[in-house]
Amino acid sequence: MKALSLRLCILLAGAIIGLSLLASPALGQDTGKIDELQRLIEAQQKQIEAQQKQLDEQRQLMEAIQKELKLQAEQAEEAVAPAAAEKAPEKSLAQATNAHSSQRAGLSDADKHDRDSPTGVNVTYFDPAMVVNIPGTKTDIGLHGLVQFQMMHDTVGINNNRFDTATIPVNGGPSQTKFSVNPTQFALSSATEVKDGQVNTMISMDFNGQLDRPEPRLRIAYGEFVNNDQGYGIIGGQAYLTMLDLKAVPETLDFAGPAGLWQLRQPLLRFTKAASDSVLTEVAVETPENVSYLNASKLTRWPDLVLAGTWNLGGQYFKHLRLAANVRDLNADLNATQTTGVEDSALGWSIGGSTKLGLPFLGAKDNFKINIHYGDGFGMQLKGGPQEGAFNPATLELEPIGIFASYGGIQHFWSEKWRSNLVYGYVDADNPEFVPGNTLDSTNYAAANLVWNPFKTVTLGFEYLWGRRENKNGAAGTSNRYLLSSRYNF
Repeated sequence: MKALSLRLCILLAGAIIGLSLLASPALGQDTGKIDELQRLIEAQQKQIEAQQKQLDEQRQLMEAIQKELKLQAEQAEEAVAPAAAEKAPEKSLAQATNAHSSQRAGLSDADKHDRDSPTGVNVTYFDPAMVVNIPGTKTDIGLHGLVQFQMMHDTVGINNNRFDTATIPVNGGPSQTKFSVNPTQFALSSATEVKDGQVNTMISMDFNGQLDRPEPRLRIAYGEFVNNDQGYGIIGGQAYLTMLDLKAVPETLDFAGPAGLWQLRQPLLRFTKAASDSVLTEVAVETPENVSYLNASKLTRWPDLVLAGTWNLGGQYFKHLRLAANVRDLNADLNATQTTGVEDSALGWSIGGSTKLGLPFLGAKDNFKINIHYGDGFGMQLKGGPQEGAFNPATLELEPIGIFASYGGIQHFWSEKWRSNLVYGYVDADNPEFVPGNTLDSTNYAAANLVWNPFKTVTLGFEYLWGRRENKNGAAGTSNRYLLSSRYNF
């Protein structure tokens, strides 16, 4: 445009000069010079018109390029937005508040869960859907939750929504169909930065208080202090048993998980120390009240003592290894209806090991988890387990019931949204000779499922379950369950 203006000025000046010369008598006599000047003006006019045309063409080209760039930007934004929403990285409450950025081996109870592969919903830690800071404080509040709906058909009715193999009737029974929303749960958590570390709390509830109908139930309620600099954590309240390896629980759509699983959440006090960046040690005292005896009423004296060591190996094949042991004071009174006042105690104990192995030859995220436990007098802490012990009426002594239990599963990812699990659980009781013939002797559990995540917060799936109970006298019963499940996290 500047060039055009300059040439217009030159043309105008030339015109003025030309008119002046035409008015001059001397120039009027020299017609040759006038013609030459006229030709010069006409040439400049043609050049200006050509440049104007070229500028118009360039302006049209620039407008077309701008429209194309705007269209491409809009299309790119539309394509990226859903992908970003779908693949947004999961954040725990601690991560959302930059609380555990220096976490080493997982000192917080929330960090003991398996965050790399899905586990059974009963032991899964759900990240908060919303984190809100309390104004004027260093405390963040997190809201967690899920809504789960299940449809179940049992070939032999178990009368509840848990597929508990210990409750399978050995004399058969009618088939049953049940609908359930009992696994639905919600939770509130907090993270508060303090001078020497962080204070966390968690309280959660579900509706599994009654197994045959929804009823609110307290699941977890604890407070903990974590000091990352010195590598230790202290937790007090109701939490998962220290014997339970949360990173080695296979995934089932059945809410309660396989037979042999450490099923309880109970009051405890636990100290966790990081021996290195990958090794954790744990010492805990836990309530002794979760016991049950044949022909006796429970008494309590000393809490359960639990020791555990965890190695987060992080290798391609060996991901995780854990060893744990507990000691229990089993104390009971001979059946209260007999008013004999006879009391006795016995030693209960268990040792166990668990691991998570990677299966890269099957798939990048495929894995195998297994747990093995052995001991005396801890049956009621297991799903599908026997009672802790029985009072011998001949000797008036409390005798613990020995137990061997194992459970595990293989998880295979067909794609990012589809996966399957094969899960097995087994419990075997070493019953004393004097117990009745209908006492539980062993249970078997098997599950196979197909799970689909159409969206990050939605989990749909089908699962087939098979279970068997056998009594001491050899009587046995089996049942099959067909389960459809839908879960929506919020």
